[in-house]
Amino acid sequence: MAGGEKKQSLSPKEIIHHKFGVKASYRIEQVHVSSRSNCLYRCHLQLPDFSVVSNVFKRKKDAELSAAELALEKLGIHPQDDDITVEQAWDDIVERIKYIFSDEFLSSDHHPLGSHLRATLLRDGERHGSVPLSIIAAFDAKINSRCKVINPSVDQNPILAMSYVMKAAAKLSDYIVVSPHLAALRRKNPYPPAIVEALAKRGESIKVEAVYIQCATNGKEVVDPVTLDISSGRYYLDIIAEKLGLKDGSQLIISRTFDKTAAGYECRVYSAIPKLNPSDKSSKAYGKRPVDEEEQSSHFKNPWNAKASSACGQDIHGDAIVAALGYSWRSHHLVEHDDVTLKSFYRICCGMSPNGIYKFSRQALIAATLPFSFTTKSNWRGPLPREMLSIFCRQQQLAEPVFTISTSPVKPLSETLRSFKKLKDSESNDGNNQCVNEYAGSDDSFNHYNSKDEEELPVLESGYRCGVKILSKSLQDLVLDCSPGSFYEKESHAIQNAALKALTWFGSLFDDLDTDPEQPRCYTKGQMNWMFTRNVMIKGKFPSSKRYEEPEFESKTKTMDMDRKPKRVQTIPNGSLVSISYSVSVEVEADFWGRTGKCLRELIESNEEIEFEVGVGSMNPHLESVVTQMSVGQYACFITNMPAEGLVLADASDTARTRSLLSKLAAGLEYNVHLLGVKGPTEKRVESVFFKPPLSKQRVEYAVKLIKESSAASTLVDFGCGSGSLLESLLEVPTSLQTIVGVDISEKALARAAKMVDSKLNKGACNLKTIRLYDGSILEFDSRLHGIDIATCLEVIEHMEEDEAFQFGKTVLTLFRPKLLIVSTPNYEYNKILHKSSLYHSKDKSMSQRSKFRNHEHKFEWTRAQFNHWASKLAKSHNYSVEFSGVGGSGKVDPGFASQIAVFKRKSFTEVKKVSTQPYKVVWEWTRAQGDKKN
Repeated sequence: MAGGEKKQSLSPKEIIHHKFGVKASYRIEQVHVSSRSNCLYRCHLQLPDFSVVSNVFKRKKDAELSAAELALEKLGIHPQDDDITVEQAWDDIVERIKYIFSDEFLSSDHHPLGSHLRATLLRDGERHGSVPLSIIAAFDAKINSRCKVINPSVDQNPILAMSYVMKAAAKLSDYIVVSPHLAALRRKNPYPPAIVEALAKRGESIKVEAVYIQCATNGKEVVDPVTLDISSGRYYLDIIAEKLGLKDGSQLIISRTFDKTAAGYECRVYSAIPKLNPSDKSSKAYGKRPVDEEEQSSHFKNPWNAKASSACGQDIHGDAIVAALGYSWRSHHLVEHDDVTLKSFYRICCGMSPNGIYKFSRQALIAATLPFSFTTKSNWRGPLPREMLSIFCRQQQLAEPVFTISTSPVKPLSETLRSFKKLKDSESNDGNNQCVNEYAGSDDSFNHYNSKDEEELPVLESGYRCGVKILSKSLQDLVLDCSPGSFYEKESHAIQNAALKALTWFGSLFDDLDTDPEQPRCYTKGQMNWMFTRNVMIKGKFPSSKRYEEPEFESKTKTMDMDRKPKRVQTIPNGSLVSISYSVSVEVEADFWGRTGKCLRELIESNEEIEFEVGVGSMNPHLESVVTQMSVGQYACFITNMPAEGLVLADASDTARTRSLLSKLAAGLEYNVHLLGVKGPTEKRVESVFFKPPLSKQRVEYAVKLIKESSAASTLVDFGCGSGSLLESLLEVPTSLQTIVGVDISEKALARAAKMVDSKLNKGACNLKTIRLYDGSILEFDSRLHGIDIATCLEVIEHMEEDEAFQFGKTVLTLFRPKLLIVSTPNYEYNKILHKSSLYHSKDKSMSQRSKFRNHEHKFEWTRAQFNHWASKLAKSHNYSVEFSGVGGSGKVDPGFASQIAVFKRKSFTEVKKVSTQPYKVVWEWTRAQGDKKN
């Protein structure tokens, strides 16, 4: 049987099909992740007993294959060449080589290797019909897979695969001629003349743009564009070899495919087969990856090419060419190709790093940087860290990351007195405007968030922790082991932060394309002030310059006509979501030190609107240090130092002009920024840092406690129920309630509440008889709810105007007439602990006041005196008594509870004339008697 016809072992998809048949269902999902590709694909595989979801891939079939492999792993089936011995692998390679040089294979148009073989038959002399070993090792999948059985490290070392091909071919001495000095194989007996004559058809001459990476003597590579003139009838590998100063294509080594151009053509690195130093003829040298320059130079004559090696993930020595050309499965003589420009090359290099993956996802190569902390999914922008880590591992030929979750018992109600330390510290506040961040789960030893000039934030001592291990794909060697770090409240947050920790570690290996080598990996107040003072030069008047006291400035040196450097005053707190538009240009002064020179600029990057979270490192510190001093609607123009040239060229639209400008005396990058909007840190997020459990949960627990004590109560209405957090708790604890009702004006919130209640009811029985959800305004009276036992309104009134809050209180106590009313609202006085000090300095006092609220949607927030006045006046006017309490902090120490609560109790019930009105609309209902649900 011919080598190409030998029976193969079953693929993972074939095994799934044989085992499950039509019961196995594949579903492909499109995932838009990076601007470098139109879209990626994820596969969902549904089996009878379980389902698996693959990571994202560029091709659908790769996603399906990954899903099948994951399913087999879960089933405990390991099909990958487990039944093939090393001896059988050698036999397969021998048979395959014999088949490749058969008449049958030469006549076939269905394999790229056949096109290479036909091209070599058009050569003259001893090179006639000689196929380079690197071609056979790189383009024949079966030989490559069998080489991996012999030694899994061939994936990282193509020279090893070439040596195996040569060794196997030596067993075919009667059929194959091995040419060690040419590193090529050819058939001993000539092909039939009729077959060779049919190959006389020649293709057209083409010109292909490529990139030449030259190893310089100083250890740094020089990257230049090069044109490959592929003449008609010539073997394209010979032309590439000549560009590298080699005799022919047999002296080339070809990397694996590491990326694709925009048109979808595969990119590879072509370089000379490295030669061993005379002092080291051991074949082991070929299988060892050099760790540093001294080690690698001791084995090979040519220096290690860092840029080329980084691009393809394999060791490259000496000069190299990156090109996208070759024969496809369908082509005969035609060389399919696409240009690899300087820009596309640097974009490929940038996209190989974790930082670059994130930059491309944000479409902001200059402005964006990989965040150092994952806070909340709602604030995160771009692909999630776990997805990014999977993308990076596949790019670098690493196995999929393995996450390990561990838990710790959640402790009882945490020490609320922890906030007193914050209060004490705030009294000695020196004016630093640092808002609380949700770094309670971050690993301080890793992120170095806490510095000497920063307050120590509270950390979780229970919850979820996650570790991640990453192995090499071929040898299964341990590459990275991030042990479980800090605790997180949510399992998903623990996983995302573990992935981000791994990404940041890997990112340190790709620091040549960072925006600034001195960029801090976390944005403490001191670091941001240092970055702003040292590397940012304000051009013209800073929009908010009146905030600053101009320092004395004396210098005889002219400084680009810059204003005196003001002190940095941060006005936008960390955790805020900021929206900006910006442009970045390369600026060059023709007469740098004079005032008459004409300034040259080239636009590099612009964005009409981009949103980012302040304080997590998702924007470069130059940009963030300026933006966080601005007010909404303001503009700023400033200049920073120049980042790595490769990053600028990867982003530039006119690469040639930009490179020319960079070769001159560049002043730096000029930023023009417009602050479009600011959303302060979410109330829930800020509170969750200080209070464990969060205030939202403490409020619900407080209300549930009072409800349980009201043993005679049978009906309850939650005004402004939102997504139903109180209703959810009431379904979990035994009470005397028979009917509970939720009222809200948000259809989306009611839909979430209905889904939650429905899920709870399906899980188990409850003592309730009726549950209803109404769509309506709590400022209106609905006669169906008159005379209820208990009414609650938790953190709702501050979302109204103040006059509406008075109207709500009057409506509830006059018309609904509950026996018990529980109302909670934020204590404005406590904000100085959460926000530390006056964070905004806007001329617009209303904006300044609003910005100090816990939520940008709050219309007001009351002090204890204001809340006491509102509640006491209502109680007195409507024959109710009122008691004050709260959660978070202590009522005995200023500034009191973080969330203040008023409990109204009806003194007596006076029947009033009942007006029949039903403005509320029932959107969901459940009754025990009928057991039905109405949408």
